[in-house]
Amino acid sequence: MTTLDDASEAAETGLGRHRDELRPAAVRQLLRLRESGELTTAHVKLVAESVDVSVRQVWRWLAQAEETGSTEKPDRKRFRITEEVIDVLADYQGNVKRAHEHLTRLALAAGEEPVGLTTLHDAIARDLDPGFMAGLREGIPAARGFDPAFQRPAVARNQVWEGDHKQAPTVVMMPDQKLSKLWVTWFEDRGTGYVMGWAVTAGSAHRGSVLAAVRASVLREPPYGPAGGLPHLVRVDGGADFLSRTVRRTFGLLGVPMERVRSARHKGGIERLNRTSMTRFFADLPRYTKAPQLDHRRRVGDQDPPLTFEAFVGLLRQWVEERNTQHVLGRTGTTPLQAWLADPAEIRPEPGPEELRALMLESDNKVHKITSHGVEFNNRYYMPEKGVGRIGLELRLRWMPHHDHEIDLYTFRGNRYLGRAFLSNEVSEEMREKVLNDRDEHSEVLRQALKRSAERKRERHLPSTQPEIPVRAIRMTEQEARAELEGTALPAPPRRRAEPYQPLTPIPAGWTRPGQATAPSDPSSEDA
Repeated sequence: MTTLDDASEAAETGLGRHRDELRPAAVRQLLRLRESGELTTAHVKLVAESVDVSVRQVWRWLAQAEETGSTEKPDRKRFRITEEVIDVLADYQGNVKRAHEHLTRLALAAGEEPVGLTTLHDAIARDLDPGFMAGLREGIPAARGFDPAFQRPAVARNQVWEGDHKQAPTVVMMPDQKLSKLWVTWFEDRGTGYVMGWAVTAGSAHRGSVLAAVRASVLREPPYGPAGGLPHLVRVDGGADFLSRTVRRTFGLLGVPMERVRSARHKGGIERLNRTSMTRFFADLPRYTKAPQLDHRRRVGDQDPPLTFEAFVGLLRQWVEERNTQHVLGRTGTTPLQAWLADPAEIRPEPGPEELRALMLESDNKVHKITSHGVEFNNRYYMPEKGVGRIGLELRLRWMPHHDHEIDLYTFRGNRYLGRAFLSNEVSEEMREKVLNDRDEHSEVLRQALKRSAERKRERHLPSTQPEIPVRAIRMTEQEARAELEGTALPAPPRRRAEPYQPLTPIPAGWTRPGQATAPSDPSSEDA
């Protein structure tokens, strides 16, 4: 219960210095004294001295409270904002000048005195809050910007991650000598403020950018880490990339739930990182698109040579490392890395690189073929590690986003894994030697199979390929045939004639038979 002494003390200490703030408490105490029959003029004088008004004024306050039933100061008659006025303001999207013109026309048509523009402004300032007027002009999201927000409770490391895309306000030179805008996708640990992982995408960000940033955030082995592991919750906005089926499936397989927030202020950590990067990193780069304007067309430095893509990635890596290791956060008093290492919360073990790769492979679900140059993908050729003898085979490609130096090959029908393929112009000597050895082994296996087939063919067709020896018919005389049937044998013919061979032609006198001595020649003939 508030007493007169409390009111006097409040006035002396400066609490409720305006009499209108002290009036309700003082009048309620006087009413209690009147109801109990203890009210005297001395009590009224004491209140008048405490709030620095006349005694008559205090008696007037008491009479008004008994008459109206309220101890508050009665409102004076003035113009007030009604529902009809709010409707007019809404029709003109919060434009007070146009709303005043409409109200003036209505008043003149009704034969009444119109309200002044200043009076309307004063009534709006008294009866409507700034958030309501912002909502009439720009909508409910703008009105939400005038609402106070609760402070989130402190969380341990890896308890909550927040992810978002940020378009870099600059342009860079790509390897094909074309200018391109970039998007940065990153995740921040809400408990320690550590930037867990990030990915840079040329053109526009997509679900592959999210998967690449997730992989960099989870892994703790070099060149990633030392922070990493699996979070207990990931908080994102309503972006289609973060809510795509591929990203939700990946987090689901990792056992990490996703929370979609309806407003950017519900993921304030990553939004603060986006704003910090604008002033502490992007503003120092060449071709900064938000640099001060020289006129309505030109900005400071808009003709400077742009960074190359590789240089931009290197500078961003350096800035993220400095922020994680050197920047002291006001809410923790330490650097993000120190806060991470000092947190005793247990780290959920992350899957291995190969297992994580299998969970995050992307696919375009298109038919690709192995050609004589390899597999064509994004205007580049990849050499399959198991592509020998498979030209023309229909494939389905899967790849790790932002890791375009290799792709995974699957048969389009059956989804059978065929190994990986590497950029043809960037393969190592070991890979090149392996492909050539596989080609030689493939030829040797095929050669042996053909040789074995030829041998089996010869064996199978051997009876049909060798000529048969003709069997001559045995001719018999009638006598020999009868003897054969009767089982009697004819006398065998003599094997050799008894008399010597006598040729039909007479032998010349000078010839000799073999084995006979030659007759001596005539000596007289020799002398002659």
